[in-house]
Amino acid sequence: MRNAEKTLKVFLMALAGVALFWAVAVQAQHSQPPGPRFARPGPARPAPPQQIPARDAGPHNAIPQRDPRMTPDERRQLRRDVHDHGRDIYRDRGGPKRP
Repeated sequence: MRNAEKTLKVFLMALAGVALFWAVAVQAQHSQPPGPRFARPGPARPAPPQQIPARDAGPHNAIPQRDPRMTPDERRQLRRDVHDHGRDIYRDRGGPKRP
């Protein structure tokens, strides 16, 4: 009787393996795009560059570029803001102090 149980277990494991293989094969079959099996798509065409209409390209519509660097006053204000927000986030919660 022990041998019959072992044979049944091996048979069921083999059957489960076949079912798993079949499920993966069916999934792979359905995930492929339709068409010839080994066909490769041709090279992609580059998109044409976008053209700016002549009426928008004139100097009268140009936006003056701002210097990306901050002034010393702006940097000081930014430091103050970061410090103030840091105090709000990491305020003392009344817990035990670490040494």
